[in-house]
Amino acid sequence: MTIPFDLPTFAIAAAVVGAAYIIFGISAFGASLFTVPMLSYFYPLDFVLPLCVLLDVAAALSLGMRFSRESDKSELMWMVPSCLIGAVLGVTLLVNLPRPATIAGCGVFLLAYGIYSLRQAGAVKMVSRGWAPVAGLAGGVFGTLFGIGAPPYAIYLTHRLADKLALRATLSNMVIFSVSIRALVFTAGGLMLADRLVGFAMLVPFALAGLWYGNRIHRRISRDSVLRLVSALLLLIGASLLVRVFAG
Repeated sequence: MTIPFDLPTFAIAAAVVGAAYIIFGISAFGASLFTVPMLSYFYPLDFVLPLCVLLDVAAALSLGMRFSRESDKSELMWMVPSCLIGAVLGVTLLVNLPRPATIAGCGVFLLAYGIYSLRQAGAVKMVSRGWAPVAGLAGGVFGTLFGIGAPPYAIYLTHRLADKLALRATLSNMVIFSVSIRALVFTAGGLMLADRLVGFAMLVPFALAGLWYGNRIHRRISRDSVLRLVSALLLLIGASLLVRVFAG
């Protein structure tokens, strides 16, 4: 059996994964914002992306199953079907749209929304459930096109759920659905090879440890602090997409 890490690289990877899933434990998304670029310094993307998807699946399942009672099932019922449609639509767009312009447009939107929501501080305006299918559709498209499905779900749910536990639990359930689709795509594409599975087995304890610590932090902070973290993550994701365009 091939071990994908030497000891120094494993120590770095374990630290990155542990820190990234502290963020995930607080917000229910955002870990791949840190794990993918950092691990890509050492390994090719066809190794890193399946590995990080597996870690996201494990973390989302851990949160989603543990706090499933707090999730808003009615929101999920409205979002999941359109998410699946969005994932299929995203495949079509992936083939037909000019990729740099598409990524740049997504990055500008998330960057602008992140700045806007941070400036709004705790003043969050509630929206109608009519936006749920839109969020689900956008999340499905984003997940296929960019590998990040959570931002549209997070934007919508922060404007729907006043309770921070319900917000995180519902978002983690949507992330389970989104990343599971990507995991199936990677499996069908023959990317879930033995070295990815071994890497996952070696790093998942650090992801779960980070998740545990992030959950403890989540209990101690206010909803406004959670929303500020979500806004900051959206801003960082938008900036990272723009960097990807200009660097590529």
